[in-house]
Amino acid sequence: MPIERPKSLKELALEHLRTSIVEGSLPMGQTLSERGISNELGVSKSPVREALAQLRDEGLVIIEPQKGARVFSLSVEEVEQICDFRQSIETAAFELALKRNPEALAKDMEEVVREMQAAQQKGDMREYLSLDTEFHELIFKHCGNIYLSASYSRFVGKIAALRTHLSALPRHTDLSFEEHKKLADAARQRDMEQIQKLLIEHIDRTRQAYSNTVTNA
Repeated sequence: MPIERPKSLKELALEHLRTSIVEGSLPMGQTLSERGISNELGVSKSPVREALAQLRDEGLVIIEPQKGARVFSLSVEEVEQICDFRQSIETAAFELALKRNPEALAKDMEEVVREMQAAQQKGDMREYLSLDTEFHELIFKHCGNIYLSASYSRFVGKIAALRTHLSALPRHTDLSFEEHKKLADAARQRDMEQIQKLLIEHIDRTRQAYSNTVTNA
């Protein structure tokens, strides 16, 4: 059995910061202090600086000269572009997954939906949102195209953080869960026409919900 390599200080800082941003304990626009993070984690500023640089590459952190680092924030226009990206790439990956691994895709989606329901019933929103992300990653896991998978992976953290941001809206999660159930059912039926329709509705609701939060802020 291979021995698991201990995580480096950079990896520990990276994991901590990414999780904090995705789960919302570091909200959008939050200023980030290298010294504060270093003290919190008990490490020097060097691994923190390296972690922040990687998070910048992932789009989760913005670093500006003379101003320092902060958690990313999104304009309505940027969310529009993210939603356009998701509709295009998830539709393409879903179509390939249905051709190449339809049974495994449907089985995995049904299992994640069951876990989402259990998390929802327990009131465990953090677990539910993590499973929501996992559900969409299954499309790329089974599509058999490393370029589509890599393109989605580059932005999955930002998409997950946006998901967390919207989860506090009334009925947002209930509606989301119903849409995931329908997507899993359509995957079982191998109904690409229905899947495309559901993805448009599902992602457009994110688009509209974010626009409403900005307008009403």
